[in-house]
Amino acid sequence: MMSTSQATTNVVKPLSAAEWPLARQCETIADYWRLQWGAVQMGLLRELGGPELAEFKERILRRHQRGHFLDGLTKLGISRDLPPAVIAGRYHYLSNMLGGLSMEYIEESSKRVWVRYHAPSWSFTGLSLIAVPSIVQRAMFAGWHPHNGVSLGCPNLGFVVTKVFQDGEPYDEGYFEEFDHPLLAEDRVQYRPVTRSPDFDPERAPKLDPKIWPEERLSKALRNFSRGYIDDAIKTCLERYGVHATARYVGHSLRLFAVQFYAEYRQKLGLAGVKARDLAQFFAYLAEMAGEAFAVDELGDGVLRITRTNRLLLGSDVPMEIYAALFEFPKTCAKVQSARVKISLDSVVPDRSKGATETWLVEDTRERLY
Repeated sequence: MMSTSQATTNVVKPLSAAEWPLARQCETIADYWRLQWGAVQMGLLRELGGPELAEFKERILRRHQRGHFLDGLTKLGISRDLPPAVIAGRYHYLSNMLGGLSMEYIEESSKRVWVRYHAPSWSFTGLSLIAVPSIVQRAMFAGWHPHNGVSLGCPNLGFVVTKVFQDGEPYDEGYFEEFDHPLLAEDRVQYRPVTRSPDFDPERAPKLDPKIWPEERLSKALRNFSRGYIDDAIKTCLERYGVHATARYVGHSLRLFAVQFYAEYRQKLGLAGVKARDLAQFFAYLAEMAGEAFAVDELGDGVLRITRTNRLLLGSDVPMEIYAALFEFPKTCAKVQSARVKISLDSVVPDRSKGATETWLVEDTRERLY
């Protein structure tokens, strides 16, 4: 939870517990991270083009599959004794429902299980979906779904893509199928468009055990789902493009994200002021929703020092250039808010187990800065 120095300075305040219960906090910060994940992808599309974004998308989903699939089966209560197609289908249905996606699940047989992803697209919100070629969405399927059979020790299990948004279809869709023979690597994902697919019966769909998944755990899972994607986006960029290019792509994407969304999020949080303390209050609210430590000290009239523990990329060795790139978001928020608020990243102290401790300086100025 947020920790502030309000006992001595009263600079920022916590969210209202009545107006902002945990579920609302987690929904809001999950949406924030989801939009950042989309912003990084759209930045790569602009800079590098559709084929490169498709390759990036495949790699990031492959990373997620390796890191989450098998452990997730236990967390979701999916028995490993079930047929492989059922295991894989149930995983994608339940895990994506936890992440806030609208899903459908159909067991056509024990060897063929359909999953359907409804619009709006989770990754590409608003008009951005129109700019993304279908090869990118197909790469999403190629990055995760066909690898489940290998993870389960079933070389006969593959995934067949039947519909994708960008081809003008009403949803993304496909099915896991256990074939009667082992599949070559290139055959584990196949593209077979269909005009008609089976009905979804919500009564027959798998459900989470409410005793294991109470409301609080569901809310935190939603938050963690979104944060995991922006985390892995940055890690995948570092592996693919190196430190300097990653810092450039991520930093510029977050600048534009701030330009487009800062005012909207301020309005959601009930903020309207244009002073340094108003900017600090915005980030204090975000930190509370993210479960990050955040403290504000008033050093003088209109001069604030913020100490924040950044939990993005927790457990990773992160180059300093990446923290500077992430700081482009608050820097641009300050510019959007007022031409008379100065903000700087004073120091970063990394800690793999707790998150990086950042010190920011925020100051009201008499003259316009730009």
